Amino acid sequence: MSLNSHKRDLGNCTYCPKLCRFCCPAAEAEHSETVTPWAKMSLVEMVRAGRLEACDEVGEVFYHCFACLHCRTHCKHENDVPAALLSARNMVLTGGGEPAGVSSFLGKFYDTANPWGIDLSAEYKKLVDKRYFVPEAQAVLFSGCDAIKNGNDNLKKTFELMELIGVDYLAAFDGTDLCCGMPLWQAGDREGFKAHAKKMVGSLSSYRTIVCPCPTCVYALKTLYEEVDLKISAEIVHMTEFLGPIIKNTKPQRRVSGSFVFHDPCYLGRYLEKTNLPREILASVLEEELSELVWEGQDAACCGGGGLVKHVLPEIAEQAAVLRMDQLKSSGANSVATACPGCIEKLGSVADALEVVDLIEILYLAYQK
Repeated sequence: MSLNSHKRDLGNCTYCPKLCRFCCPAAEAEHSETVTPWAKMSLVEMVRAGRLEACDEVGEVFYHCFACLHCRTHCKHENDVPAALLSARNMVLTGGGEPAGVSSFLGKFYDTANPWGIDLSAEYKKLVDKRYFVPEAQAVLFSGCDAIKNGNDNLKKTFELMELIGVDYLAAFDGTDLCCGMPLWQAGDREGFKAHAKKMVGSLSSYRTIVCPCPTCVYALKTLYEEVDLKISAEIVHMTEFLGPIIKNTKPQRRVSGSFVFHDPCYLGRYLEKTNLPREILASVLEEELSELVWEGQDAACCGGGGLVKHVLPEIAEQAAVLRMDQLKSSGANSVATACPGCIEKLGSVADALEVVDLIEILYLAYQK
């Protein structure tokens, strides 16, 4: 995709008085005018118009974006800044001017087929009991790389919860590729992403339903694969979409005590537009009402885990996570509930963080006999 396809958005941003800088996690974390949405889009516009070369120094700025879409929430024109920056990243890569951190990251991904540089398959088999791998299954849980990297017992509890609520048909995905490929897309490596996606389509083609705990995986498998002319025939849903109707008609064993605030993952809230569903599920099993923030739902701030930033600019991602955790603490709650493995990893990495728990953990406590 050429930068000309973003000409309208680039023009709107370039001549805008920077009204969205306050909601950009990169700008807030770095306190730098260079990384405001206005500045990044202005640089892309200069590259598009041929007034600036997409060299590695300029290209590095394009990676200071969490792809969180928060700027679009406050944009009168609904400009899609992440899409333009991703196209610019692609131009940098294809021109051979990628920053050193991005080159290093891509090398790691191509060595291991995931962004963490680990043997995901081996780790996955440690976390999921072999009885949940059913070759003839029509519905599977595609955990995604972040859930495996976290290394906690959430995947184990997911399958145990299914048994508690009477779901006996959801199996564990038994393929060798356990990352949807989104990091390649975020890096700007469209050809690499398409090649990876093609393998995933082959691995996932036999299923009727694919359930993902990671909303980023849902968006990649459903939407981004189609952007590179690939399609998975199965129904692809986030865990909250799968559980919502079941939980509504299944009485819990108990209400879970404690005060919680919900953190809206960017891909669940803004990309998939699912803000009410996780709250409804939690309300059905919690003793206390969820605490809420000014920055919530469609207006929630990013945890710092998106847009490849945590992999290529980790210090910036960490500062964004600190800022979000400060907001969550201001709610007065004792724990943070969320529905994204990436958010759990990033928010949980903050020093003196509140306890960060997956919605699955809370449901497991509510239905455990």
